Amino acid sequence: MRHIILVEDEDSSVMLIRQFIKELSSEHTLTVFSKASEALHYARNNRIDLFILDIQLLDYRGTILAKQLRSIPEYKFTPILFTTELAGEELDAYREIKCYAFLVKPFNKNEFQDAFRDALSMGERMQSLPETLRIEQKQFIFEYEIRDILYIESFGKRIVIHTWRDQNTEGTDTISGYSLAKLLTLIGADKLIQCHKSFLVNPDWILKIDKVTRLLYLKHCKAEIHIGEKYQQNLLRREKP
Repeated sequence: MRHIILVEDEDSSVMLIRQFIKELSSEHTLTVFSKASEALHYARNNRIDLFILDIQLLDYRGTILAKQLRSIPEYKFTPILFTTELAGEELDAYREIKCYAFLVKPFNKNEFQDAFRDALSMGERMQSLPETLRIEQKQFIFEYEIRDILYIESFGKRIVIHTWRDQNTEGTDTISGYSLAKLLTLIGADKLIQCHKSFLVNPDWILKIDKVTRLLYLKHCKAEIHIGEKYQQNLLRREKP
Protein backbone atom coordinates (compact mmCIF):
# COMPACT_ATOMS: atom_id res chain seq x y z
CA MET A 1 0.00 0.00 0.00
CA ARG A 2 1.30 3.44 -0.92
CA HIS A 3 0.44 6.75 0.74
CA ILE A 4 -0.18 9.53 -1.78
CA ILE A 5 -0.83 13.23 -1.25
CA LEU A 6 -2.91 15.15 -3.79
CA VAL A 7 -2.84 18.95 -3.46
CA GLU A 8 -5.61 20.30 -5.68
CA ASP A 9 -8.23 23.02 -5.15
CA GLU A 10 -10.64 22.02 -7.94
CA ASP A 11 -13.24 19.46 -6.86
CA SER A 12 -13.69 18.13 -10.40
CA SER A 13 -9.96 17.41 -10.72
CA VAL A 14 -9.90 15.73 -7.31
CA MET A 15 -12.78 13.44 -8.30
CA LEU A 16 -11.15 12.56 -11.62
CA ILE A 17 -7.73 11.79 -10.16
CA ARG A 18 -9.27 9.81 -7.31
CA GLN A 19 -11.15 7.67 -9.84
CA PHE A 20 -8.04 7.13 -12.00
CA ILE A 21 -6.08 5.94 -8.95
CA LYS A 22 -8.91 3.74 -7.69
CA GLU A 23 -9.07 1.96 -11.06
CA LEU A 24 -5.40 1.02 -10.68
CA SER A 25 -5.61 -0.18 -7.08
CA SER A 26 -7.99 0.18 -4.16
CA GLU A 27 -5.13 -0.34 -1.71
CA HIS A 28 -3.51 3.08 -2.17
CA THR A 29 -4.22 5.71 0.49
CA LEU A 30 -5.01 9.10 -1.05
CA THR A 31 -5.01 12.18 1.19
CA VAL A 32 -6.28 15.40 -0.40
CA PHE A 33 -5.54 19.03 0.48
CA SER A 34 -6.54 22.28 -1.21
CA LYS A 35 -3.84 24.34 0.53
CA ALA A 36 -0.10 23.86 0.19
CA SER A 37 0.58 24.78 3.83
CA GLU A 38 -1.73 22.04 5.11
CA ALA A 39 -0.11 19.45 2.84
CA LEU A 40 3.37 20.47 4.02
CA HIS A 41 2.40 20.13 7.67
CA TYR A 42 0.90 16.69 7.04
CA ALA A 43 3.92 15.49 5.07
CA ARG A 44 6.23 16.44 7.92
CA ASN A 45 4.31 14.15 10.25
CA ASN A 46 3.55 11.22 7.92
CA ARG A 47 5.52 9.11 5.45
CA ILE A 48 4.45 9.90 1.88
CA ASP A 49 5.35 7.84 -1.20
CA LEU A 50 4.14 10.16 -3.99
CA PHE A 51 3.07 13.80 -4.30
CA ILE A 52 0.61 15.04 -6.93
CA LEU A 53 0.65 18.84 -6.94
CA ASP A 54 -1.37 21.38 -8.86
CA ILE A 55 0.60 24.52 -9.73
CA GLN A 56 -2.06 27.08 -8.78
CA LEU A 57 -3.28 26.55 -5.21
CA LEU A 58 -5.33 28.56 -2.71
CA ASP A 59 -2.47 29.86 -0.57
CA TYR A 60 0.74 29.57 -2.63
CA ARG A 61 2.12 27.84 -5.70
CA GLY A 62 2.70 24.12 -5.98
CA THR A 63 6.25 24.71 -7.20
CA ILE A 64 7.06 26.48 -3.93
CA LEU A 65 5.55 23.58 -1.99
CA ALA A 66 7.67 21.16 -4.00
CA LYS A 67 10.85 23.06 -3.10
CA GLN A 68 9.82 22.97 0.57
CA LEU A 69 9.29 19.22 0.34
CA ARG A 70 12.66 18.73 -1.36
CA SER A 71 14.32 20.50 1.60
CA ILE A 72 13.07 17.70 3.89
CA PRO A 73 15.74 14.95 3.76
CA GLU A 74 13.33 12.02 3.46
CA TYR A 75 11.59 13.65 0.46
CA LYS A 76 14.73 14.62 -1.44
CA PHE A 77 14.00 11.97 -4.09
CA THR A 78 10.30 11.19 -3.54
CA PRO A 79 8.45 11.30 -6.89
CA ILE A 80 6.43 14.45 -7.63
CA LEU A 81 3.80 14.76 -10.37
CA PHE A 82 2.69 18.27 -11.35
CA THR A 83 -0.70 19.06 -12.86
CA THR A 84 -1.60 22.44 -14.34
CA GLU A 85 -3.79 24.18 -16.88
CA LEU A 86 -0.87 26.35 -17.99
CA ALA A 87 2.03 24.93 -19.96
CA GLY A 88 5.44 26.57 -19.99
CA GLU A 89 6.85 25.80 -16.54
CA GLU A 90 8.06 22.30 -17.34
CA LEU A 91 11.75 23.17 -17.66
CA ASP A 92 12.01 24.78 -14.22
CA ALA A 93 10.00 21.95 -12.69
CA TYR A 94 12.31 19.30 -14.10
CA ARG A 95 15.56 21.19 -13.55
CA GLU A 96 15.08 22.81 -10.13
CA ILE A 97 12.63 20.45 -8.43
CA LYS A 98 13.38 17.23 -10.28
CA CYS A 99 9.73 16.36 -10.69
CA TYR A 100 8.90 13.04 -12.34
CA ALA A 101 6.23 14.25 -14.78
CA PHE A 102 4.34 17.39 -15.76
CA LEU A 103 0.72 16.79 -16.81
CA VAL A 104 -1.12 19.58 -18.60
CA LYS A 105 -4.91 19.63 -18.08
CA PRO A 106 -7.04 18.24 -19.49
CA PHE A 107 -5.05 15.00 -19.43
CA ASN A 108 -6.70 11.68 -20.16
CA LYS A 109 -6.81 8.53 -18.09
CA ASN A 110 -3.97 6.79 -19.91
CA GLU A 111 -1.64 9.78 -19.57
CA PHE A 112 -2.25 10.05 -15.85
CA GLN A 113 -2.16 6.35 -15.06
CA ASP A 114 1.05 5.79 -17.05
CA ALA A 115 2.80 8.63 -15.21
CA PHE A 116 1.37 7.48 -11.87
CA ARG A 117 2.54 3.87 -12.28
CA ASP A 118 5.98 4.88 -13.48
CA ALA A 119 6.44 7.38 -10.65
CA LEU A 120 5.53 4.82 -7.99
CA SER A 121 7.83 2.28 -9.60
CA MET A 122 10.70 4.77 -9.61
CA GLY A 123 10.03 5.58 -5.95
CA GLU A 124 10.25 1.91 -5.04
CA ARG A 125 13.57 1.58 -6.86
CA MET A 126 14.95 4.64 -5.08
CA GLN A 127 13.93 3.24 -1.70
CA SER A 128 15.72 -0.04 -2.43
CA LEU A 129 19.03 1.75 -3.08
CA PRO A 130 21.38 2.24 -0.11
CA GLU A 131 21.08 5.72 1.36
CA THR A 132 24.28 7.67 0.98
CA LEU A 133 26.09 10.69 2.39
CA ARG A 134 28.09 12.69 -0.16
CA ILE A 135 30.64 15.27 0.99
CA GLU A 136 32.64 17.43 -1.38
CA GLN A 137 36.07 18.79 -0.50
CA LYS A 138 38.42 20.86 -2.68
CA GLN A 139 40.33 17.87 -4.04
CA PHE A 140 38.17 14.90 -3.08
CA ILE A 141 34.57 13.71 -2.99
CA PHE A 142 33.69 11.36 -0.13
CA GLU A 143 30.63 9.14 -0.44
CA TYR A 144 29.40 6.79 2.28
CA GLU A 145 26.49 4.41 2.62
CA ILE A 146 24.65 5.48 5.77
CA ARG A 147 24.41 1.89 6.95
CA ASP A 148 28.23 1.68 7.03
CA ILE A 149 28.74 4.73 9.25
CA LEU A 150 29.55 3.73 12.85
CA TYR A 151 29.83 7.19 14.36
CA ILE A 152 30.99 10.71 13.61
CA GLU A 153 32.97 12.90 15.99
CA SER A 154 33.61 16.62 15.85
CA PHE A 155 36.81 18.53 16.58
CA GLY A 156 36.07 22.21 16.13
CA LYS A 157 35.77 22.81 12.39
CA ARG A 158 36.79 19.24 11.54
CA ILE A 159 34.82 16.01 11.69
CA VAL A 160 36.04 12.42 11.66
CA ILE A 161 33.76 9.82 10.07
CA HIS A 162 34.23 6.25 11.33
CA THR A 163 32.94 3.52 9.00
CA TRP A 164 32.78 -0.26 8.84
CA ARG A 165 34.49 -1.42 5.67
CA ASP A 166 34.20 -4.51 3.49
CA GLN A 167 37.38 -5.97 4.96
CA ASN A 168 35.67 -6.00 8.38
CA THR A 169 37.87 -3.18 9.58
CA GLU A 170 37.12 0.30 10.87
CA GLY A 171 38.00 3.16 8.55
CA THR A 172 38.29 6.87 9.30
CA ASP A 173 38.22 10.02 7.18
CA THR A 174 38.93 13.54 8.45
CA ILE A 175 36.90 16.26 6.74
CA SER A 176 37.11 20.04 7.12
CA GLY A 177 34.37 22.65 7.00
CA TYR A 178 31.48 20.54 8.30
CA SER A 179 29.65 20.61 11.63
CA LEU A 180 27.49 17.89 13.16
CA ALA A 181 24.44 20.11 12.69
CA LYS A 182 25.19 20.44 8.97
CA LEU A 183 25.60 16.66 8.64
CA LEU A 184 22.26 16.05 10.34
CA THR A 185 20.68 18.37 7.79
CA LEU A 186 22.24 16.37 4.94
CA ILE A 187 21.51 12.93 6.37
CA GLY A 188 18.32 13.44 8.34
CA ALA A 189 17.96 13.21 12.11
CA ASP A 190 16.14 9.89 11.73
CA LYS A 191 19.30 8.15 10.45
CA LEU A 192 21.91 9.18 13.03
CA ILE A 193 21.45 10.14 16.68
CA GLN A 194 23.29 12.93 18.44
CA CYS A 195 24.39 11.56 21.83
CA HIS A 196 26.84 14.33 22.75
CA LYS A 197 27.75 17.78 21.46
CA SER A 198 30.71 16.10 19.72
CA PHE A 199 29.23 12.77 18.59
CA LEU A 200 26.67 11.34 16.17
CA VAL A 201 26.07 7.58 16.29
CA ASN A 202 24.31 5.12 14.02
CA PRO A 203 21.58 3.40 16.10
CA ASP A 204 21.95 0.21 14.06
CA TRP A 205 25.45 -0.29 15.50
CA ILE A 206 24.69 0.34 19.18
CA LEU A 207 25.79 -2.58 21.34
CA LYS A 208 25.37 -1.23 24.86
CA ILE A 209 24.41 1.95 26.71
CA ASP A 210 25.77 2.36 30.24
CA LYS A 211 23.42 4.78 31.99
CA VAL A 212 25.64 5.00 35.09
CA THR A 213 28.89 5.99 33.38
CA ARG A 214 27.05 7.60 30.46
CA LEU A 215 29.13 5.73 27.93
CA LEU A 216 27.97 4.14 24.68
CA TYR A 217 29.53 1.12 22.98
CA LEU A 218 29.20 0.09 19.34
CA LYS A 219 29.52 -3.29 17.65
CA HIS A 220 32.98 -4.04 16.22
CA CYS A 221 34.31 -0.81 17.72
CA LYS A 222 36.62 -0.27 20.69
CA ALA A 223 35.74 3.38 21.24
CA GLU A 224 33.91 4.53 24.36
CA ILE A 225 31.55 7.28 23.25
CA HIS A 226 30.40 9.82 25.81
CA ILE A 227 26.72 10.59 26.28
CA GLY A 228 25.87 14.20 27.07
CA GLU A 229 23.30 14.76 29.80
CA LYS A 230 21.01 16.82 27.55
CA TYR A 231 21.05 14.09 24.86
CA GLN A 232 20.55 11.00 27.03
CA GLN A 233 16.75 10.82 27.01
CA ASN A 234 16.54 11.26 23.24
CA LEU A 235 19.17 8.56 22.79
CA LEU A 236 17.30 6.09 24.99
CA ARG A 237 14.05 6.75 23.09
CA ARG A 238 15.74 6.13 19.76
CA GLU A 239 17.88 3.13 20.73
CA LYS A 240 17.36 0.15 18.41
CA PRO A 241 15.95 -2.93 20.20
